[in-house]
Amino acid sequence: MKARLGAYVPALCWAGVVAYVGGMDDPLGPTVDLPIDKVAHFFLYGVLGSLAAWGWQRAGRWPAWWQLILAVWLLGAWDEWRQVRVPGRSAEIADWIADAVGALTAFAVTRAFVGTARERDGNESESLDLAP
Repeated sequence: MKARLGAYVPALCWAGVVAYVGGMDDPLGPTVDLPIDKVAHFFLYGVLGSLAAWGWQRAGRWPAWWQLILAVWLLGAWDEWRQVRVPGRSAEIADWIADAVGALTAFAVTRAFVGTARERDGNESESLDLAP
C-alpha cells in the first residue's frame, strides 16, 4: 500500500503548486485581452493529469482512473470557488472547464503512452527470456 501511495507523490506535489498559485492574489503572467489564462489553466491541470496517470500506472492502476480524474476536477472546482474570496481574483466556469479538459486530455495521452511503453518493454523482455 505504501508503494502505491508513493507513486502519487509527484502528482500530490504538483497539486500543491497548483493550489498555491490558485491562491495568489496577483499570479504572474501577462496582462492581455487574449484568453491566455485558459491556456495556463489547461497546462497546469494538464501536468497534474499527466502526473496522475503516471502514478496510476505505477500504482497498478489503483484506484479506478475515473476516481483520479474526479479528484483533479474537484481540486479545480475548489480552486475556482476559493478565488472568489482572493482579492484581485474571480471565479469562472470557463477556467474550471479548461482545468477539466486539460487534466482529462493529459491523463488520456499519458495513459496511452505509458501503457504502450510498458507493453513494449514487457514484450521485449519476454522475447529476450525465450531466446536460447
